[in-house]
Amino acid sequence: MNKIAAMAAATLLLGTAPSFAQTIGTCARGGGANQPPPVWVLFDLNSAHVRPADKPVIAAAVKTAKDRQVSQICLIGHTDKLGDKAYNLKLARERAQAVAAELIRDGYPAKDVVIAADPEAFGNMSLGRRDSSEEDRKVTILFAR
Repeated sequence: MNKIAAMAAATLLLGTAPSFAQTIGTCARGGGANQPPPVWVLFDLNSAHVRPADKPVIAAAVKTAKDRQVSQICLIGHTDKLGDKAYNLKLARERAQAVAAELIRDGYPAKDVVIAADPEAFGNMSLGRRDSSEEDRKVTILFAR
């Protein structure tokens, strides 16, 4: 009986978790004059936790997407160049998934969210400043029509 109860609880938890679009390698970039501009959500070092201060930014992105009737939101997770490349790829995906969860909680349809990872893409880090790569630890929110 305990196994059945555990399976039922696991099914309930999985059934209530937000569903995400398939993680893909790239998202469409660019889009024309009528596209809303990209939005960025920054992250702390080694973190995929959305900062409380960025939750209104994500909510505003959902409002923009609905108001402008975009067909899809693409989330591209990024990391700085510090650390292992495999770890950075995983972290970039986790960051995109964390933003996706917030978008879905704010009412954007999960089926219209695409997740991608582009770790270590920019590398603004300069020698001598530990936090100079902060702007690389982000998720870029792109709107598609």
